[in-house]
Amino acid sequence: MRLLAILFFTLISFLAQSQNLKGRVVDDRTNEGISSVSIQLIGTQYYTQTDSLGFFNLSLPNAESYRLRFTHVSYINIEKELKPSDSLFIQLKVDNLLLNQVDVNSTTDLLPNNGFKRVKPLSVNEMATPFNEFNQVIATLPGVVSNNELSSSYAVRGGNFDENLVYVNGIEIYRPFLVRAGQQEGLSFINPDLVQSINFSPGGWEAKYGDKLSSNLLIDYKTTAETEGNINLGLLGASGYLSTQFNEKDNLLLGLRYKNAKYLFNTFETSGEYLPRFLDFQAFYNYQISDQTSLDILAVFAQNDYRFEPASRNTDFGPFQQKLRFFVRYEGAEALTYKSFQGGARLRHLFTDNFRTSVILSAFSTAEFEYNNTEGFYQLCDVDSDLSSDTFDQCISLRGIGANYNYARNFLYAQVAQAIIRNDWQINGQHLLAFGIEHKNQFVDDYLDEFDFRDSANFVQVDRVIEQENELRAFFTNLYIQHEWQLDSRQSLNTGFRINYGSNTDELLFSPRVQYQLLLHPDKSGQLNISTGLYRQYPFYRELRDFSGNILPEVRAQSAFHLVGAYTKNLQIWERPFQLNSSIYYKYLFNIIPFDVDNIRLRYRPELTANGYAYGTDFRFSGEFIPGTESWFSLGLLSTEEDIQEDDKDYIRRPTDQRVTASIFFQDNFINDPTLRVNLKLQIGSGLPFGPPNSLNNRNIFTGEWYRRMDVGFSKQFRGERIQSNDYIESIWFGVDVLNVLGVTNTISYTWIEDVSSNTFAVPNSLSARFLNVKGIVKF
Repeated sequence: MRLLAILFFTLISFLAQSQNLKGRVVDDRTNEGISSVSIQLIGTQYYTQTDSLGFFNLSLPNAESYRLRFTHVSYINIEKELKPSDSLFIQLKVDNLLLNQVDVNSTTDLLPNNGFKRVKPLSVNEMATPFNEFNQVIATLPGVVSNNELSSSYAVRGGNFDENLVYVNGIEIYRPFLVRAGQQEGLSFINPDLVQSINFSPGGWEAKYGDKLSSNLLIDYKTTAETEGNINLGLLGASGYLSTQFNEKDNLLLGLRYKNAKYLFNTFETSGEYLPRFLDFQAFYNYQISDQTSLDILAVFAQNDYRFEPASRNTDFGPFQQKLRFFVRYEGAEALTYKSFQGGARLRHLFTDNFRTSVILSAFSTAEFEYNNTEGFYQLCDVDSDLSSDTFDQCISLRGIGANYNYARNFLYAQVAQAIIRNDWQINGQHLLAFGIEHKNQFVDDYLDEFDFRDSANFVQVDRVIEQENELRAFFTNLYIQHEWQLDSRQSLNTGFRINYGSNTDELLFSPRVQYQLLLHPDKSGQLNISTGLYRQYPFYRELRDFSGNILPEVRAQSAFHLVGAYTKNLQIWERPFQLNSSIYYKYLFNIIPFDVDNIRLRYRPELTANGYAYGTDFRFSGEFIPGTESWFSLGLLSTEEDIQEDDKDYIRRPTDQRVTASIFFQDNFINDPTLRVNLKLQIGSGLPFGPPNSLNNRNIFTGEWYRRMDVGFSKQFRGERIQSNDYIESIWFGVDVLNVLGVTNTISYTWIEDVSSNTFAVPNSLSARFLNVKGIVKF
């Protein structure tokens, strides 16, 4: 009995002297929680792991200090001496050496964090694309629409191209202004060779990130511990990158891209002399000043020169029984030239183990010149569809004849300067307080000189005359505060708000946001995420300019209320990792500016105000259907409409109302030779609404044809013993891409023609035809 009493009091004494260490482990670059980090008290069996958000709770015997080891397969392992009173906020660095030595072909993506989905970067040999554009990965995600293989623009859940936030290492990225068509756009900002991590939110993101209506894309460029790079050559251009170190504390990343799409553009219906030349140079420098302080510097220069001398165009459209032919002979030329610079610096300092501050300074500058002096002499005729006729497939009656003349001498110069201070404070292991302030100055000078006229059916009609000089100065200041609370091992709550002020509208706006995350199933393999909040978008220059070139500075900020519910489940099928993502969303839009889409140019109507909505559901199933490779299937259902306050009509479809989108990306390799690979990308989308230009009453009354496109890529990699004699070359890769393998003629916009009987016809403008691209890569 006495022995039992001694054991009892000993146990009570032991329990009374135990300590609970609570904290969080995060990525030192993104400050996002890292799941499955092993935490062990050195020399003992006391052990735990972080949850999906990076939080942990470890019960330890009472002591003045502890030495803990933090380990993760993708991060540099560390040991830290800690006291029980410490509030743990542990930062791990990516183990770049490990990542360089191992080809991480796929893992099931981690569960979403604060509404952001982690997307695996794909290298240039893993997806068949015309120009190795980064957006081709984003375009396969549910809820994302990109119906133009020539452009990096994309729309998300009923929004438009200007409603997407993009950050690279904390620096906000901007698009050019004057570009009208995808073939003029040049290279996208993101260089896929330099990307290390991608986080994407199609709606409902946290308060610490900004003020646009549709989506948020966070990109981090990589740092490596050894010298590496590649050289990529193909029929449509070339690229290369180099990553090197001067010492153990720094890393320099250089990327150069050149794009010449002349061969692809020659597959268009409009023949002529295409002279597209696009150049992009990027440099990213990371310096670890000390264990607590680091500096990132990003500099990007792009020069784009698009010149085109059209010769003729021949387009057949309409049903087989009543086929029409539109023939044009051109004179003149058009050109678009722009030079842009984007760059910035980010200084991060860890004042304590629990408090970090980031200071970001960035700038954007662009000078764009648009030249157009073209005249097209056209005829519209009926085509003989009688197979037994001697005039089969020839014009048998003339419906209309005339000429179009387009003139433009436009110049735009814009500058944006931005400063951001971000702070993160870990409190008691369960609370993360983030707060900061942002200030942005915008400056635009725009000189417009353009006109169009038609000479048809013995009359001349001037469609548009613009001679305008615009100047816009504006600044924006934003303050955000958010609190992330780990309620228990399964639940977290993120609440926050933004206060925004814009000088051009003189509005002070309040934007609250809330997110709730719950881990489901006994093994925490599932997650429920519910998020809601207000998202504001102050009008920039493009939204303020009407069809006549006038600036309407009194236009109010656009607003959207998001309500998003998402469920994610990690699965093991055939002893391989898979993931199911599903979401349902509703967006209420108010004070929005109506717009029309012409190719990739957005033409806003700032003199009008509209309210609208968007709702739908998204699904994505991804995983290793073939061992060692990741593939996925996506499906999106959407409906978005708007009600213009200035007219008597009810709700009408918005220009981005693509009701059904589906995509498949599939990778495979030969069983006997895994270095011989094939990838397939299939995209399908229902028809977008459209209507005659400059007609408010007839906006979006028609529906276009479905978008269908399949690209297939084949590749062969040589590595190992065949190139062991060369110490510098890691592998050599050859690839063949069959673009638009089905030869589908997809429509991007319409040209409106009137015949002698005053009937109006929409002549489709098509995208590229089938094309064979050959490319090779040397990795070192």
